[in-house]
Amino acid sequence: MAQDGSSDPKSYVLYYNPFSICSLMVLHTIETRGSAKDSASEMAIVPEVIDIFHEGQLSEHYLCDINPEGQVPVLYSPALLKKPIADSLEITEYMAERYPSLIPKEHEQLIRRLLVDLHALNFFSLSFPGRPTVAAGMKAAVVRRLQMPGISERYREALKFKLTVLDRDKIGGIVPEVVQDMVTRAKNFLAEVESMVPDAPCIWLFGDAPTAFDAHLVVFLARMKDVKRDNLFPPKVARFAERAFETPAWKAVIQDRKTMVGEY
Repeated sequence: MAQDGSSDPKSYVLYYNPFSICSLMVLHTIETRGSAKDSASEMAIVPEVIDIFHEGQLSEHYLCDINPEGQVPVLYSPALLKKPIADSLEITEYMAERYPSLIPKEHEQLIRRLLVDLHALNFFSLSFPGRPTVAAGMKAAVVRRLQMPGISERYREALKFKLTVLDRDKIGGIVPEVVQDMVTRAKNFLAEVESMVPDAPCIWLFGDAPTAFDAHLVVFLARMKDVKRDNLFPPKVARFAERAFETPAWKAVIQDRKTMVGEY
């Protein structure tokens, strides 16, 4: 079960799971964040795994005190944050305020727009097409907890809200027409990225150092490869992915795993 993280009041806890695409995006952003703008901006981040495969994200503490949507990642620090940051894009933006190379001023507007466009895709739709049992299993776990005797009223309400999140993002996300729409949008998005990919030897899209968009894009491409959707990659995007997958930062994050559990 998630607790309140590190005892150091000046540190942050990152609740994550190594098979969560949005968790990986934040982990890769941390790994590629560059230098802080000053010593006061340095972020000490303590990672803490939430076992989403054994319903750690559905515990009363997690749903009621950490993230009512019952998802990872979450950046948490009672001393440094007014409330937990429970969105991978918002976590990235928070970090970019402290680590300027993540969103350099000269490309700020474009990078922010690309990040928004990337996160407008339903990653669940693209990762689990034709697998309704995955979403159904998630819903069944919440229903089972709702039926437990003696749960608190706040927990009951949190579980009910979690059901609405699952219906919106997971159950609704694998409807065939939604999946096809996401495939089309992903293809169009990567076609735009294709026009930005530099020629070798430069790897990154906006210069010699990776930006927040590079960090998130690499994870998205790795997930698409793992679910056999790399046919969506235009040639230059495929080459970008190959180079990025060989970087020390990505290898430190992925550690010889795939982004998914099981075979595709």
